[in-house]
Amino acid sequence: MFNKLKSISDLIISIVFSIVIWLVLGHYDAFEKLMYFLRTHEEYELDELLLLLMVFGIISIFYIYRRVVEQRVINSQLKKLNETLEQKVKNEIDKRRKQEQMLIQQSKLAAMGEMIGNIAHQWRQPLNALGLVIQNIQFSYSRGELNEENLSRNINKANMLTTNMSNTIDDFRNFFKPDKQKEIFKVYEPIKKAIYLIEATLEKNKIKIETSFENDLEIYGFENEFSQSILNIISNAKDAIIENNISLGEIKIKTFKIEDNIIIEIKDNAGGVKAEIKDKIFEPYFTTKEEGKGMGIGLYMSKTIIENNMDGQINIKDIPNGSCFVIKLSIPNIKNDIR
Repeated sequence: MFNKLKSISDLIISIVFSIVIWLVLGHYDAFEKLMYFLRTHEEYELDELLLLLMVFGIISIFYIYRRVVEQRVINSQLKKLNETLEQKVKNEIDKRRKQEQMLIQQSKLAAMGEMIGNIAHQWRQPLNALGLVIQNIQFSYSRGELNEENLSRNINKANMLTTNMSNTIDDFRNFFKPDKQKEIFKVYEPIKKAIYLIEATLEKNKIKIETSFENDLEIYGFENEFSQSILNIISNAKDAIIENNISLGEIKIKTFKIEDNIIIEIKDNAGGVKAEIKDKIFEPYFTTKEEGKGMGIGLYMSKTIIENNMDGQINIKDIPNGSCFVIKLSIPNIKNDIR
């Protein structure tokens, strides 16, 4: 772009250079030699040479003026282009963030059907117990044994069962509620929440889940989003175990610390990922499942949440008889991160 200071410095350099040339020519009596040359060569006139120099000077000045004007026009256009480009970049970033948030919600909605099945499973036992309480009240009444103490005891038991059922609904509702701000939380808490939400499906398919937590590890970010990313990985392992007909399915989750980083490993025995698709599993809408059985956004959203929203890393590696997802997160600097 046009730089006034650079133009002034170029002008000063030109003046100094002209003075140097003038001094050198004066030292060697160049002007007298020129006059002698003109006197001995009548075909050249002094006024003609001066006129030539004047014309050359005028043309040079005009050329320099045109260059300065062109440079200013170019600078003005570049400035407008930069402003337009900055706005476009900002708009694209905002658009991408909105798309990521929409995909996070889509991922949650995709899991909602399975979550409803888990709610039904977790409600089955308390509903059976509640039915027994009602039958017990009816039986006591038919035998004339329904007194105030008996009735109060059964009512308290029924209230306890309905409270637990209500808490189950609250747990699922809170899971689907978007996080408003980042916070510091224990690593194991969102992992346990994710396991709780899917354990009914795991039990149904006879998939064993093992955990090993270092309970004092803390990270900084969106707890519900992180729980969603863990749930997506566990759900992916569960689907792979079912699809590959693994009779004794296992999922192992371990958290530990290496230097200033927290490592989360999620292992399965589903047979591993084929080499030709390993580089694609984190891409959006990539899935190996049959049509209608998967949207292909679960692992992509896990990667987006962990790497973009929590400044972490996620990778997959082969292990005997399966795969291992490795999540690497920095231990929060409480003062800097909260700012």
